[in-house]
Amino acid sequence: MKSWHVLVMAGWLGLCCCAAPASPRGCPGEGQPAGYRAARGVGRICAADLHEISGLAASRRMDGVLWAVNDSGNAPHLFALGLQGQALGELRIKGVENIDWEDLASFTWRNQPYLLIADVGDNRGLRPEVLLHAVPEPVPGADGRFTGEVSPAWSIRLRYEDGPRDCEGVAVDSQVGLVLLLSKRTDPPVFYQVPLLPSEPGRLQVARRLVEMGSLRLTGDAGRQTSFIPRPWPTALDIRADGGAMVILTYREALLYRKDSRQSWADAMARAPQVLALPSLDLLPQPEAIAFDRDNALYLTSEGRGSTLFRMDAEKPCQRAPAAVGEKASGLP
Repeated sequence: MKSWHVLVMAGWLGLCCCAAPASPRGCPGEGQPAGYRAARGVGRICAADLHEISGLAASRRMDGVLWAVNDSGNAPHLFALGLQGQALGELRIKGVENIDWEDLASFTWRNQPYLLIADVGDNRGLRPEVLLHAVPEPVPGADGRFTGEVSPAWSIRLRYEDGPRDCEGVAVDSQVGLVLLLSKRTDPPVFYQVPLLPSEPGRLQVARRLVEMGSLRLTGDAGRQTSFIPRPWPTALDIRADGGAMVILTYREALLYRKDSRQSWADAMARAPQVLALPSLDLLPQPEAIAFDRDNALYLTSEGRGSTLFRMDAEKPCQRAPAAVGEKASGLP
């Protein structure tokens, strides 16, 4: 989505990659699901040409690498970043164009790491079909940088079963071989699904409705509501590598849904999510991208040149400390 304001950051290159200290937070109560610590800034996005970031994904090939893409009107490039926003290189995606790239997902399929580029933006709801490009995750050169070109291993042409939709949230559940897409401007937002690897490559696929997200109409941090952010529209989506959790980023907050192996996503999303507060508007003015890393931490950032990269660390479930010698373990008289 195009930025609705101009971010003026004098000397932003000189401010790149400045780490920030963690914000301590208490452990959740015993028996409660572990949550996430408050977001902390870990650096600034230093890639000079990455000024309209619309998708973020953590590498499934190696630690310490994030991938990002730009919004519409930009070159079809994939950007590699360090965990503090350092520029590690960029590659051209061969044979495709950036009509309106709106999200990026990483996944492993048949023991190989891939990135899924989601060319699904459709602000006016006019595109008869949209595209998903599955790209083998690139390997760095001997100098540790990423350059050159990479071709999609396969692409998916799709249409929605109930007509064109704007979408900025796309994620892959490789455990079940599905791509999930979340509509943006419908009320309520709607999840759709399509096979990750269609049985007939090249044939137009139909994205089927999975579930309506009525809860998104009811949530939203009023402190982040402005004339520029009137609704908690979803702008990004990701699924944890083990398929056990999903995060939805909106303009006002992030919503975390957990799923066990016996549940479907429709079942999991019928329950209330954990709400993760976002940094203030002056720090994260237009949240557009979020991703789980391999340690289940969350990275997120805003559109705009030199935007701050934030990290939310996953909390570990509380465990009762062992009783000292002579102390009753239960703590009861």
